Amino acid sequence: METYSLHKKINIVLDEETRSYSARGRRMGALGSMNIGLQSMPNNGWIHEGQIPGILFDESNKEIISSPNATILLKLYSSLDTESKSDFKIYLISNLRKDSPYVSIGYFIFFVLYRIGETIDALKNARRALSGDSQHGYSNLLGILSMIISREYLDIDPTIYEEIKTVLIGDTEHNFQLFEKINLALLKHLEIELGDVNPEINTDRDKVLELWGKKFSNIEVPTLIKEIDDYFREGDFSPTKFATCIGRIRVLLVEVSKRIALGIAKSNSDNSVTESSEEAFFFQYLKNKKFISDNEWNILRSLYGMASENGAHSLISNREYARLIRNISYEIILLFVSKYEI
Repeated sequence: METYSLHKKINIVLDEETRSYSARGRRMGALGSMNIGLQSMPNNGWIHEGQIPGILFDESNKEIISSPNATILLKLYSSLDTESKSDFKIYLISNLRKDSPYVSIGYFIFFVLYRIGETIDALKNARRALSGDSQHGYSNLLGILSMIISREYLDIDPTIYEEIKTVLIGDTEHNFQLFEKINLALLKHLEIELGDVNPEINTDRDKVLELWGKKFSNIEVPTLIKEIDDYFREGDFSPTKFATCIGRIRVLLVEVSKRIALGIAKSNSDNSVTESSEEAFFFQYLKNKKFISDNEWNILRSLYGMASENGAHSLISNREYARLIRNISYEIILLFVSKYEI
């Protein structure tokens, strides 16, 4: 696609957005074709005494904010090759300046750039070349950024928030509580990150690691536990990530049973257990030697079976299912390691 032709197509949409903005004016903070305005703050209206006014909406949802004109531009962008996509971004960013014919719709240009992952470059250019314009272009841009954060706070990576704060340090424009919203958004991310943290389970995990280090030289178990916990620090579980995580839990159950079985066999000069024995044999051996009870054997086998399921679960999320298996596994492993005597 020739550059002129691409710019002409973009201008058609920008001209229509300019018309929309002019037609709606700035009544109640209206923003052209956007389905939200600067007055669309979260939790407007009365609050009960003692409550703190909300600055983020109760639910993070990337499907709320929209614009028919933005949809057209985003479709155009998706149809381009790599070189033309780069030109698309550069052209839009170049119009975030005071002498641009589209200065009044900086909010719209920024929204499109945000949707295609150019938030920081757009914001940097806007602050440098658009700040202080007489048509409220920069102020409205900050307003739409504020609304994006209020509505989509969990869809924005925490590193982007840190970059936004760096760009806006010292900004004297009305910031729509941007720094307060960013801090609260980061708090929401932290809550999600810590959502799986159970102090009691973590204490028992640490006891497993401590006892294992005293009783075994094998480092595979501590490594597996670290890998499993790392998966839970990385956010939501895709089907692939879920399958990998519970696969590591299955390997952990086998590795603990194997090391204990080999230790018992060695102390009894029993050559029936080897490194290459079948996984189920280790479980059965521990039961036969009365190291674990019938009920404990049933739990171990059930956990192994649950940790072998790679499909999605309709009633609970992949993350919840994996957390359940992990937590029970840590508890049963602690029981086994505590009982094992060198």
